[in-house]
Amino acid sequence: MIALDGVAARRAPLTLARLSLSWGPGVHSIVGTPGDGGPLVLELVAGKARLRTGHVRVLDGSPVDAAVRRQVALVLLEPSLPDALSAAEVLALAATLRGEPPRDPVSRLASLGVEALAPRRVRTLAPEEARAVALAEALTSTRVRVLLLEEPLAGVDPRAAARLPEVLRGRGRDGCVVLVATASLRDAGDVADDHVLLRGGTIAGRAGSLGELSAFSQDGVRVRIVASDPQALLAAVAGEAAVEAVARRDGAVVARGRDAAALAAAVGRAVVASGVDVMEIRVETPSMDDARAASASVSTATYEAAYARTRAGLAPPPDGPP
Repeated sequence: MIALDGVAARRAPLTLARLSLSWGPGVHSIVGTPGDGGPLVLELVAGKARLRTGHVRVLDGSPVDAAVRRQVALVLLEPSLPDALSAAEVLALAATLRGEPPRDPVSRLASLGVEALAPRRVRTLAPEEARAVALAEALTSTRVRVLLLEEPLAGVDPRAAARLPEVLRGRGRDGCVVLVATASLRDAGDVADDHVLLRGGTIAGRAGSLGELSAFSQDGVRVRIVASDPQALLAAVAGEAAVEAVARRDGAVVARGRDAAALAAAVGRAVVASGVDVMEIRVETPSMDDARAASASVSTATYEAAYARTRAGLAPPPDGPP
């Protein structure tokens, strides 16, 4: 339903270089900082930015066609809403422009828990509240089939943020294409099921899980461990095949690897094997939190290694009674 073929575009100082991507129904993420090009991709798909070369197809048509644009919703970090209208009137006006039958705006806002905003004028809304109104319009429209969202969980009313992941996934299950641009892998993992990593306007990788995506990080994933005996831990970590590099830094041991889950398991085994007391284990990343999977896996891997060691200690000696 969205297809980019050899797309190049420029917004100084950023250049998108020959992107070829496609997305169907479901929730998808583009991971990278704004300077990597995610928001520009959203604007190209919405027909709001100009191509230099290549082609963009949306719903089997051009993104600049009026019939297509009525079925596409773009919500950027700073949405533009008519100041003089109330939140309820904004939703009613949008419905008219999209050619959909009128519906109760209060119930539409209630989908994100912000129905209390309905009578308030846009000019009285905080930026987080205005974002919630714009998101509610996009997510509850009966005509929208393509949702393009920049940082949907950032800068938004907390009542809406709590509900957004499930609402987004619901729209994906209903057949909409939901495309999210975010710099946070944590947010990408909360809302999306597959991920494209952009670096400097080019595709660095595409994967179906955060663990897989971390392998495309130029510097890999880093885990920092503060322990009672850093030297003993350093020696144990260095013997793990999944660890590409390890060093002591500020009294801690820092291990680096390409695969998030494998690195987490290696650190867990090393902690148990060295017998050190651990005060802190946390994931470090070079540019973004692209190792959420490793963070979640560290405690699991440590527990599994400790459990295996305990079971081995309880096992009878080879020549003992069964």
